[in-house]
Order: sequence, then C-alpha cells, then structure tokens
Amino acid sequence: MKLICIDDSNRPIDIPREKWVKKGNEYTPVRFVRMVAQNNELGVIIEEIDLTDCFPYECFAAYRFALKNPDEESEKENRLIDELEEVN
Repeated sequence: MKLICIDDSNRPIDIPREKWVKKGNEYTPVRFVRMVAQNNELGVIIEEIDLTDCFPYECFAAYRFALKNPDEESEKENRLIDELEEVN
C-alpha cells in the first residue's frame, strides 16, 4: 500500500524540513496510531521518515495522506487495515 501526501502545510518548528512530508510524494505506511495529544486523531508512521529524534512528534496526521492505489490489495495492506480497525 502506498500513500500520497496531499497536505504538507503547517510543519511544526520542531520537525526539520528534511524530515517533513512533501505534497505529491509517495510514502509507505508502517502503522496507524491514535494521537492522544491531538484529541485521538488518527496518525500514521511512515517508512521513509524517522521521527524518533523529533519528540513529542512520533507520526504524521493521517489527513495529510490519501491512498495511492485504493483498488490494489495485498497482504501488507490487509494487515494495516486490520490494525487500523483495532485502533478504532
């Protein structure tokens, strides 16, 4: 499964530009999480950018992304969907 960034606005100052998503670029989701500090909004950890040194930021808001190929199915995609349903 691939996501495409549709919103790269409002980068927090604590996240360097080189660790920020770029509109139009593709990213690979690793895990979906609930962002407790942001009213339990859905967040996504992506493979291409490591935010471990950007505390308190650990993931990107899911609204920043859209599915690249929503009709494609794969084992990894099904695992991520199951994981997302568990979070909800």
